[in-house]
Amino acid sequence: TSSNPPTSLSKAFAFMRDTEFYDKDAVEKLKEESRKRRLEKSPKDQEQSSSSAAVIVSSRQRGNPVLSHIRNVVLTYSDSIVPDYVMGAASCALFLSLKYHRLYPDYIYERLRQLGKGFTVRVLLVLVDIPDSALSIQELTKVALLSSCTLMLAWSTVEVARYIEAFKIYENKPAEALQGLKDTSYQGHLTAFLTSIRSVNKTDVSRLKSEFGTVKKIMERDLEHLSAVPGIGDKKAARLHELFRTPFKCHFKS
Repeated sequence: TSSNPPTSLSKAFAFMRDTEFYDKDAVEKLKEESRKRRLEKSPKDQEQSSSSAAVIVSSRQRGNPVLSHIRNVVLTYSDSIVPDYVMGAASCALFLSLKYHRLYPDYIYERLRQLGKGFTVRVLLVLVDIPDSALSIQELTKVALLSSCTLMLAWSTVEVARYIEAFKIYENKPAEALQGLKDTSYQGHLTAFLTSIRSVNKTDVSRLKSEFGTVKKIMERDLEHLSAVPGIGDKKAARLHELFRTPFKCHFKS
């Protein structure tokens, strides 16, 4: 016998093919069945697989102009989903235009009844496409609250498409991805502090820092010095000067 060990399981048991226990037809049948199971998927399996990588769109939404603006995620259509859009395992959306709601006011109530309590994140995406929309929005706000839905308003089909894309893109992202990065540098803190003053922008902050160096020196300057900084002017200087000299504590007269 060879001293070299077999390199695979099939080689290790190759000797069994020459024994009376080896049934070639049965082995071939098992191989064929295994191959078919790998290649064949049920419609439900296909839909679940698609849902992890794409937004599932109800077939009733075909022809909706919103779909032509969804370009950053993959779309797949289904006849079996209840919502109009499924953006993830736990999130879905119903779409409604206010023009359609005016014509068929009972439609959204029936759709929400069909939706039931399935999905954790339930979004009612409303396209505001009529001029006098206040009363309709007020009604749908109440409907959304009672149905445990989040009401999101959009004033164009492009905006609706961006909402759907965002839900899918950020499906598995942490909250920090939405919050953005915070600038913890001195310049970042100074910018956040001074831009909280009305009409003061980032460019103004850069010029103030360049002129005076630190926030302490900026606070010590009088109106004349502040207003002399390019882009600041009298109004911004007055707001800065007033803020720096306003006490932090309020004193109420008894």
